[in-house]
Amino acid sequence: MDRVLQVIRERRSVRRYTSDPVDDATVDRLLEAAVWAPSAMNAQPWAFGVLRDRSVLELYAERAKAIYLTDPPVTELADTPEPVLRQLRELLSQPGYDVFHGATTLITIYATAPGGVPDCYLAGENLMLAASAFGLGTCPIGLSLPLMNQRDVKHELTVPENLVAALPIVVGRPAERPHATTRNPPHVLYRR
Repeated sequence: MDRVLQVIRERRSVRRYTSDPVDDATVDRLLEAAVWAPSAMNAQPWAFGVLRDRSVLELYAERAKAIYLTDPPVTELADTPEPVLRQLRELLSQPGYDVFHGATTLITIYATAPGGVPDCYLAGENLMLAASAFGLGTCPIGLSLPLMNQRDVKHELTVPENLVAALPIVVGRPAERPHATTRNPPHVLYRR
């Protein structure tokens, strides 16, 4: 039990990776960990896409940035508050900013059923914890969601149009280990 809690406490979102690839066997082990996540009525409403071609990742990183930098904002960003959009645009405008942080692997978890997105988040947590236990880094990439849900990108990746990209996660060998952060104690509303 102590090892599980240690992995949970030590997992960090890594935003700088080496160019060393993650091998197929390790990716398969991460996907196996993901599918052991709980799901409502054991529906397992997830499917996975794995991108390991750095040239494609670089192209998609630029396309993801373009979505946020378009003025006026595209439909997918209509609900984003203006101060948040302004902050994101400032970040994405920095020279050399890579949405995927130089990682060698992007695993996108797709919801295969209506209401399946929360279960995909659980699968993503399993995947990230397993990666941490293997000494790998991960980072959820919410900035790529509008791109990964575009019809043309789904077509390019042979993803059925009815699936929803729920959680893109980069995986790779960390170039640095982020410092530990603190957490507030649990805010308990009641104990009865």
